[in-house]
Amino acid sequence: MYVFVLTLHSYVRWAVLVLGLVALVMAWSAHFSRSRWTQPQANLGRLFSGVFDLQVLLGVLLYTWLSPVTTSAFRDMGAAMRNPSQRFFVAEHLLMMVVAAVLVHIGVARARKKDAPLQAAIFYTLAFVAVLAGIPWGQAPLFRGF
Repeated sequence: MYVFVLTLHSYVRWAVLVLGLVALVMAWSAHFSRSRWTQPQANLGRLFSGVFDLQVLLGVLLYTWLSPVTTSAFRDMGAAMRNPSQRFFVAEHLLMMVVAAVLVHIGVARARKKDAPLQAAIFYTLAFVAVLAGIPWGQAPLFRGF
């Protein structure tokens, strides 16, 4: 079960990155062209936030029940915080991704309510930066199973 959820979490990461980048580009281009927030942009924002929510759900499953990294860290949190690799997964990765998920949802909601692509563009950009900072680039394979 652990390997399946971890592999799925790894692949959904790419969907989050691609959708986030497309949503970000569409929001900034709409802002610079001074257009209104359109239904396709709103739908893309909802899809982005939905896929991100799925990613967070998979991450929570890993974090709380399935991952040997976090379950061993929970046994001795002091030692885990002294180990940079464990600290990254126990604290830093979790924090960055939760912050990013909140920013995506704020961007979707504010763009819809204010009919302003700039609102989405700013929050999507902040979320995208948080995601890029929170991905374990050097600690996990880019494509699991290959």
